Amino acid sequence: MKYVKIKSATYNEAMMKLRMDYGEDAIPVSHRYVKEGGILNSKLFAKNLVELTAAIPERNNSKIKSVKKSLVDYTVGDSEAIKESLRNAQKEQIQIKNILNAGIKKEIAQPVIDNILDRNSAPLISSGLHQNSRIKSETGTFNKESIPDYKKFEKEFEEIKATLKMLLEDGNNNRSTFPNSHEEDEFVKPYINILRDNDFDLNERNFLIDEIKKTISPDDMKDRYKIEKSLKDLLKSKIITYGPIKKGIKKKVIMFIGPTGVGKTTTMAKLGAIYALREDYKVAFVTIDTYRIAATEQLKKYAGIMKIPIHVVNDQKAFKDIINNEKSEIILVDTSGRSHKNDLKISEIKSYADMVEFDFEKILCVSANTKKNDLKDIFKAFGKINFNSVIITKVDESSYIGSVINVADTFKKPISYYTNGQEVPNDIYVAEPNKIVDMIIGESTYAGG
Repeated sequence: MKYVKIKSATYNEAMMKLRMDYGEDAIPVSHRYVKEGGILNSKLFAKNLVELTAAIPERNNSKIKSVKKSLVDYTVGDSEAIKESLRNAQKEQIQIKNILNAGIKKEIAQPVIDNILDRNSAPLISSGLHQNSRIKSETGTFNKESIPDYKKFEKEFEEIKATLKMLLEDGNNNRSTFPNSHEEDEFVKPYINILRDNDFDLNERNFLIDEIKKTISPDDMKDRYKIEKSLKDLLKSKIITYGPIKKGIKKKVIMFIGPTGVGKTTTMAKLGAIYALREDYKVAFVTIDTYRIAATEQLKKYAGIMKIPIHVVNDQKAFKDIINNEKSEIILVDTSGRSHKNDLKISEIKSYADMVEFDFEKILCVSANTKKNDLKDIFKAFGKINFNSVIITKVDESSYIGSVINVADTFKKPISYYTNGQEVPNDIYVAEPNKIVDMIIGESTYAGG
């Protein structure tokens, strides 16, 4: 492994140079902002540059030589070499797409694209490209008809070449001038960083920034207020809310599910207090969490203070009997926290849920500080219980909640509440898109007002 440094005006341009010079195997390691070119080695009139450090895997020299082999110098029947050149042309087609989507300055991107097209116009397998070029065999001048599937290769190559030119033309038509990315970066960069901190991946960040550029004029791209408003509107369009939860026509059963330690018991107590003390409903607690004695005792204390009946059950028959016979209008069911990797235990919770025949809602509780990849696994694992909505807990313990919003949007699940503390019955709020977006962008007050 060797390391190289590449300097360019923007990070995107540095990445483009890295890919062009070292290929897809190059691994970006870090980048920093530097100044260069000042008068007498000072910072006066120095340019702001991005210095990208990348790792380049060592390659087999013979492999490199075979890749760089002249497209003209094929031996008789060397159809694999022709296939390789077609694959290279397809890769370059993808490179042009990436360049056009990256917002690179036209004066920088255009020569690179032209170079790609020139390489594909080199003498390949068609005498019409370069009249003086001949494909030679070991014995002399070679007839193209001797190459197996020649016509098929020639057709595919011409199609790829036509697509490359079309991409270039489309890029020029859609972006008569490439965006002044260096200038725009100064205004967009803070919001790109916000999205990155909230675990939006590169494609998602690029999509949102591209949508912003579509909704506001180039002149307004210097107005951070308009950029932020556009981003907020886009994020709000991705947030589905579902709350507050109302009681059923006769009896409403609400079950809280989720991983260990996300605060299901406390969240349930908060909603129980709201229903019983503020809205004057008849509420009952049921817990099937017999694994954690402390959680059961905690719920019993809450129930005693709020004068709410509580039932501790150990099997499905007892659970069904209590659900059927309990006279309360709202029954809140606490479940034991289960790892999303434990399919058997999640199936056990599902077996309890399948016994409920009344108006029934299942709520997945997830912590705001859970990593995005873990959230995806959690949503997928608990999805077999077919939960109705999501409560984001422990918002006060994380600076960023975008990962939950992002994953909920992916799985098409609405957010019903969020919690930001341990105080019962406070520290729980009905989810509203405006408040959630403010938390993502960084203007969170957490409180409902």
